[in-house]
Amino acid sequence: MNGWICEKGAVPNAIISETGLIALLIGQTVAEVERDLIIETLRACNGNRTRAAKTLAIAVRTLRNKLNEYEAKGLDIPAPVHGESELITNR
Repeated sequence: MNGWICEKGAVPNAIISETGLIALLIGQTVAEVERDLIIETLRACNGNRTRAAKTLAIAVRTLRNKLNEYEAKGLDIPAPVHGESELITNR
């Protein structure tokens, strides 16, 4: 998996502000930030929806519904990488 995953609160807000991460979000809607976070997390999890949902602390069903919404809008959704098991099914 690429990148770092930290426990919630492990990075002080002052550090986040100093590095400009918050500044990058200014001007985006909450829906845009949520979409980008979901898609990038799915990419970091090699397309594994179960693992992405767990990382995001959301239900797999919620993730699936969001991804269906994004696909309907024509966005490219990362598919599972060969060898990654996918534990969910569309219901």
